[in-house]
Amino acid sequence: MLTADINGNRSRPLPRAVGFCPFCQSEMIPRCGEVRVHHWAHKSKVDCDPWWEPETDWHRNWKNEFPLRWQEQIFEDEATGERHIADVHTLAGLSVEVQHSHLDPEERRSREAFYKNMLWIVDGSRLERNRKKILEWRNAMVEIVQYKKRTNLFLTDKADELFPKDWLESPAPVCFDYMGPKADLLSTSQPLFLLYPGVVHHRRLIEPLERDGLLRSILSEKLNANSIRNIMQNVAKLRLGKNSR
Repeated sequence: MLTADINGNRSRPLPRAVGFCPFCQSEMIPRCGEVRVHHWAHKSKVDCDPWWEPETDWHRNWKNEFPLRWQEQIFEDEATGERHIADVHTLAGLSVEVQHSHLDPEERRSREAFYKNMLWIVDGSRLERNRKKILEWRNAMVEIVQYKKRTNLFLTDKADELFPKDWLESPAPVCFDYMGPKADLLSTSQPLFLLYPGVVHHRRLIEPLERDGLLRSILSEKLNANSIRNIMQNVAKLRLGKNSR
């Protein structure tokens, strides 16, 4: 984790400090080496969030893009008492979950039902087949052009080739980072790919984004469930023809 409680205050890791997990209250050890991103490690995570998993530096770097007060926010379902830690939660109510390792579809659905208004950021570089396919993404997607203006919104019927299949049924938007920890293996830089939920015009809607573009959308609180829904509805109303290329 990136934060722990010290004397009742949320804190970054500090050398030789003693912190406590804000979720399970167990003691945490600061890891402040020169190689990996500074973080806190549980002495014992037996009683911590069952959705918690070991984090890579890729995971921590994504969380560090956001204000400290948004990171590792604890949520509790008042009806059931179920509690979990969201990687990031914005003031506008958007939960952002960053996922590097394989996630069981049942747990994915549980998280989506729990957080509701959420966005996934997924390491797409894990699967070699998808990583190679995405290099040729312009050949697999058709850009929507309206009134001779480019929209940076693309439709594809090859989503199952470009993206990990386990994520195609998610009701939440999923942003794939194909650079990931394997960035040095790519010969050219690739954008992030925001996969919108659901189907429109019998295809999937994709928005390629630079990392800064995605961050600006989240930090300015312009990206949320309502904005995603509005974009999907507007695209569904379009009469697509030759000008959609």
